[in-house]
Amino acid sequence: GMIAASLFRYYVIAGLINTTVFAFLLITHKKITATIILLIGFMMLISFQALLNAFDSREFFMNYPNLSRVSWLQLSLVGPLIYLITKKISEGNSGWQKDDALHAIPFIVCGCILLPWFLKPTDEKLQLLHHFDVVSQQDFGWLNQANLALIIGYIILALWHQQKYKQALKNVYSDIEKRKLKWIRQFLYVLLGIVIISGLGFYGRKWDIPVLTNFYHYNYIIIVAIVYWLAYKLLTSPDLFWQLPPVDIPSKKYEKSGLPEVELNTIYKSLLEYIEADKPYLDTDLTIYKMAEALELPRHHLSQAINTKSGKSFYDFINSYRVEEAKRRLKDPEFSNLTIQAIAFDSGFNSKATFNTAFSKFAGMTPSAYRKLP
Repeated sequence: GMIAASLFRYYVIAGLINTTVFAFLLITHKKITATIILLIGFMMLISFQALLNAFDSREFFMNYPNLSRVSWLQLSLVGPLIYLITKKISEGNSGWQKDDALHAIPFIVCGCILLPWFLKPTDEKLQLLHHFDVVSQQDFGWLNQANLALIIGYIILALWHQQKYKQALKNVYSDIEKRKLKWIRQFLYVLLGIVIISGLGFYGRKWDIPVLTNFYHYNYIIIVAIVYWLAYKLLTSPDLFWQLPPVDIPSKKYEKSGLPEVELNTIYKSLLEYIEADKPYLDTDLTIYKMAEALELPRHHLSQAINTKSGKSFYDFINSYRVEEAKRRLKDPEFSNLTIQAIAFDSGFNSKATFNTAFSKFAGMTPSAYRKLP
């Protein structure tokens, strides 16, 4: 037990030192965006939280009485940071927005509740910390239960935001492979898992349930590992954080824009003519922005015309044309020497997976089955 505990402490301290070094590297190498500040804040917070947890003993807090209950206050920042990081990365919006400040409310409320304790003179804290078991019991009081619930709520909110974002993407891009950001969802699910395990450990300690009590400390091993994983993602895939054009998630549906039916028909007609003549769908990186520019239309008008007249998202609308193109080429003797994959790329698809999914969806069979048809 003692060896495991001290190894755990070394691991946590190493995590904190590495996070600090990493934060310094990031700050000196990249232009500082809101996303970077939030990520560094999150990593430092988690590392420091793990440190306080690793040294959660009477001796430690008798030596550093002013650090007691700091971890309570820090917990109120975890959920908001997770949510804001997810939001910034998915929207490709690296700046600050006014309503970001609202997410500081839990921290302010928690700070006000804990203020009387933080303002107590050191010797008064020491007298209270002397009865460490009594003080420890308070760790499992209503405030930290509220903090746990808050974190779970924020992670669920972040997952919901991701889902909305995915829908919004399909009205802007004809290829979303690069922007799927699967790893953000993995990150959120792993965090949710950790928080649930933390909750079990928390109530395990609160009600003294054997086995569960050990979850409480060692859970932080996974948390520090997550911080390393985030750092790894940042260094190896910077495009995930810096090179994504923003996607605005529409909050209100089109009814509000009030485009008359006649005008929608006109837009849709000129769109179909343009597609027939110019075959823009052959451009693998086609976006609705490019198309709106070519047609000299406001993007949301074009988007509305596609959604209401074809009943499809921009993504499905363009891919249905690409599938038609692929079908034509699969049947044309002129292209019989080409592989199915080559035909997919020539028809405007960027990846084999997207091609196969779209082909099955619009043609009702696999590309190879289609090619074999008499």
